[in-house]
Amino acid sequence: MIHIEYTKAGVYTVYFNKKKIIGSFVMQDDGYYGYETIETSGYWSSYALRGIADALDDLNKGWDEYIKKTLGDGK
Repeated sequence: MIHIEYTKAGVYTVYFNKKKIIGSFVMQDDGYYGYETIETSGYWSSYALRGIADALDDLNKGWDEYIKKTLGDGK
């Protein structure tokens, strides 16, 4: 359902069903990626939103592990 493709440093293009570009994952100042949509209106189902969130979590996983290892998990 959600597919990402490396575009350039700090940016991945996000596709829905490998065809429609729906936005980008863009690296933020803290090193984590956030989602930036190109859609300004419309309807999103929970499974589509979950797919975006899961893909974003997968992309941020390595950085999150590094931060927790280096700085602790904040607990």
